[in-house]
Amino acid sequence: MHQRYHPGRLLPRSPSPNNLPRLLGLSLLLALAFVASSCTPSQPVEETDYSAKILGHWLGTAGDYKESIRFRPDGSFEAQLRPLGFISNTLSQGVTGTIRGAWTISGKTVTLKITSAEDERVTNSTTSSTILAFTTNELEVKSDRGETSNFLRASSP
Repeated sequence: MHQRYHPGRLLPRSPSPNNLPRLLGLSLLLALAFVASSCTPSQPVEETDYSAKILGHWLGTAGDYKESIRFRPDGSFEAQLRPLGFISNTLSQGVTGTIRGAWTISGKTVTLKITSAEDERVTNSTTSSTILAFTTNELEVKSDRGETSNFLRASSP
């Protein structure tokens, strides 16, 4: 039952089904405003802090693969690769490979020493990339083969 409007008085009224889309839209708008106001812009990382700030979980693409890489404080890393493509991206049917090893940073160079991999051709090999841009939530690197990859922080350590 709806109550009548009386000038000078606000009476409680239960929301009608016709008002639900407007209420949901208003709630979504308020939630987005809260999220936007609580986000801080990503700050550039100083080169001297690269080793400390790279720790955590990053997501990106490397060549024709989606990559998830986790840099741990003990100097180890674990990366999972999944091929890009229609089936992989839409149905999550891509085969995932895991690579493990040790990481170091010297200046702007990140070096990965691979100690185990599902593909034996890369086991016991070393690769390096140059950091082109590094902020608290984004990382851009250029491989020693000249390929550029971008990563977004998924989580801190």
